[in-house]
Amino acid sequence: MPARERQRGLTRRGFLAAAGAAAASGALARPGAAAPSQEALDLHRESAVFDLHVDTLLWQRFLGYDFTERHRPWLPAAAFFGHVDLPRAAEAGLDGAVLGLVISPAEERREQLWTLKLLARLERGRGLEQTLEGLDALQRLATENPDTLQLARTGGELRSAMAAGRFAALAGLEGAHGIEGSVENLRAAWERGLRMLGLVHFQSNRAAFPMTEPDFVARGLTPVGFDLVAEMEQLPMVVDLAHLNARGVSDFLAVASRPGLVSHSACQAIHPSPRNMSDAQLRAIAEHGGVVGLAVGRMFLGPGGIDAFVAHAEHLRKVAGDEALALGSDWDGGIVPVRGLEDVRRLPSLTDRLLREGWPPDRIRRLLGENALRVIEEVLP
Repeated sequence: MPARERQRGLTRRGFLAAAGAAAASGALARPGAAAPSQEALDLHRESAVFDLHVDTLLWQRFLGYDFTERHRPWLPAAAFFGHVDLPRAAEAGLDGAVLGLVISPAEERREQLWTLKLLARLERGRGLEQTLEGLDALQRLATENPDTLQLARTGGELRSAMAAGRFAALAGLEGAHGIEGSVENLRAAWERGLRMLGLVHFQSNRAAFPMTEPDFVARGLTPVGFDLVAEMEQLPMVVDLAHLNARGVSDFLAVASRPGLVSHSACQAIHPSPRNMSDAQLRAIAEHGGVVGLAVGRMFLGPGGIDAFVAHAEHLRKVAGDEALALGSDWDGGIVPVRGLEDVRRLPSLTDRLLREGWPPDRIRRLLGENALRVIEEVLP
């Protein structure tokens, strides 16, 4: 049996049968939508499917959400969380993801989201301490579930875990406040398994400034930010440009010798949003060898359901090329997903929708995971 067809337990081995049954019962399509075709299920099963941004670890820490048990979205419109777990990921053919660490900063600033301010006040951990605890918790989860989950540290380990039928996880951190803007702390987190770092989240820190705060438009990477980028190239570690303002993105591209990526965003030209990227940014990131992970939240895509995702994907490939396409759902990130992409089980429906739009299989494979894995393998050989 080819490695790609080996299973995460029974579900993966019978992916086509299970997916076909789920499609027939409506589990993979919203009410009134067509079930995925057999051609789409075949293509999806044969593809490497990798998501650049999933926030499930936040709910594991905050609510005791068990990543190894099956859940469902609890709230209307599948809002906020309940989008991903290992059983549903296996059922939907998601082979792996960057699991993000959302960390409460040691110092709270005025521009921080009120929801994250509330989270920080409800929790005890802050900064580096919480980051290291989160990395250790992820490693324990992998150690306790060796047949279904592997915490990878290189691109090669990601590929081997996927080939063996284990969910391939890469640890990512949202914001340099989680290492308190310190090169020494960055090394400590790297030793514990951190392999991707977003320079900023929703509030400014010692390294960089967020794209959501207009007052910071003229401020790029700080000297600390440049030092962190240089250190990440040496360790090595993937640089995530999500949340970073335009000046900071330009600063990174001016000095980096390896590609960076945007783990979860979308196209400003299709839906104006402070979190989306301009055409100039999309082209510059692609010219540097990077990719842009398209998110599934309504704040990114705007109205229109799964068709909105397709519109952003079409625009991204026209502006930046097929090699810039990637998936970065932001599931479990406090989002309200668009209709048709309410949780991870809908991924085969996305493959089906792209086929119906006339996308060639190679382009679909690139979006589903091959482009993202290419960048990770280049940076983390």
